Amino acid sequence: MNKHKKGFSLLEIILVLGIGAATAFMKFQDMKNDQEGIMANTVGSQMKQMGEAVNRYISIRYDKLSTLSSSSSQTSDPGPRICSAAGCEITYQTLINEGLLPAGNKGVNTQKSSYKILLKRSGTSPNYVVNGLITTTLPWIEGSRVRYDLLGRAMQAAGIDSGMTQSSTVASGSGGQWTENQNSYAGINSAGLLAYRVGYDSAMYSVYLRRDGTLPMTGDLNMDGNDINNIGDMTASGTATATTLKSTGATSVGSTLTVAGASSLKGAASLGSTLTVAGASTYTGVMTVNNNINASGTITAGGQFIGHNTAGDKFSIGSGNTNAYEFRLDAAKPLTIWRNGGEAAEERLLVSGSQRNLGDLKIVASGSATGSITSSGNITSGGTVAAQYLQPTSTVVAEAACSATGAISKDSTGAILSCQSGTWKGFSKTNKLQPLYVGTVPNCNNKVVSTNPTHLNCSTEFIGYAILPD
Repeated sequence: MNKHKKGFSLLEIILVLGIGAATAFMKFQDMKNDQEGIMANTVGSQMKQMGEAVNRYISIRYDKLSTLSSSSSQTSDPGPRICSAAGCEITYQTLINEGLLPAGNKGVNTQKSSYKILLKRSGTSPNYVVNGLITTTLPWIEGSRVRYDLLGRAMQAAGIDSGMTQSSTVASGSGGQWTENQNSYAGINSAGLLAYRVGYDSAMYSVYLRRDGTLPMTGDLNMDGNDINNIGDMTASGTATATTLKSTGATSVGSTLTVAGASSLKGAASLGSTLTVAGASTYTGVMTVNNNINASGTITAGGQFIGHNTAGDKFSIGSGNTNAYEFRLDAAKPLTIWRNGGEAAEERLLVSGSQRNLGDLKIVASGSATGSITSSGNITSGGTVAAQYLQPTSTVVAEAACSATGAISKDSTGAILSCQSGTWKGFSKTNKLQPLYVGTVPNCNNKVVSTNPTHLNCSTEFIGYAILPD
């Protein structure tokens, strides 16, 4: 009896080995692609880190870069930085020395390439701008093929300012957003280099503030409640708004100052123009005005109002005791009330109530009163006292003693008595109090005095009373 042995044919073995090899190759390719993708992302992240460090360096060393100043091993500016008329070149070590890269950074990326960092100055003084370009020194080439696919992935990781060289003369950003050429940056010398734009024209540089202030803000600056300290001059073309506006030194306002509420000035305030206050203003110190004060309303003072004449003599309104309102003159000079160009007969002083003079009342010119004049003392006249009636207010007794010779009084019946030789005496039958008139006779040429006005020919004037024979 014949027996058949079972097994694999050579063809079957070849097929199995072929399928296994193909599967292994595909797995290897997937693993390689993954590794290349990871490497490209890492290279891009490393370039972004380098670009951010250079942007910060431009911000803090703008004063040196704008003057194309070289540096090496200086304490305040460590460098290294090599500058010429064409621009400046720094290295990764410069960034480490400035504390912008970690000390462990070797200046070589995962693709084994180092960096070339070139910075250029453009514009005019004092508003120079600084731009730059970072390029890898080793092209990304496998065999004779440039790996633009991996460069593209690296650009995605590096961000908007990244680019690559597709020739030995030009570097460009994604979609041609920016281009630089070899004439400006010598680091562009081969196709397949990863590039990164830095400086004023780059997109990421706008997040930095320049130390010299030449970088204009493209949006609002939000300090998130933090302070801004040690400012020199601050100039605003718009409105400055603050919950509390505090100045520790002199404050100068070049135009109108409008205050809606109360204002408290404890120091000096200098105004070059108008001060308009809609509400009340409180001054706890002295306010000095070197010019006029014009008020359309009331000026109220809790203390004295002090003024001066042209000679510097002072007068004060206010103060005094609680029983009076005082107007005090500090010099032995009169208080004059007058009107420029006025007439002497014009009314100057109108007093609604009574007046009390503690000293003499002197009337230089003629004076008139439309009401009564009451005095608790004597009224003395060096001239004529004219009145419609003479009415003594005192009552005396005939033959009583008196001291004021010539004084006139009355008794209880109203009869006129006079003080004669120390005794009150009545008028004799031949003497009585008679009116006196002055006039002219004859032909109005001679002025005479008479008790009978009919005896006078021309103008007649009553001049007073006299005790005369009947």
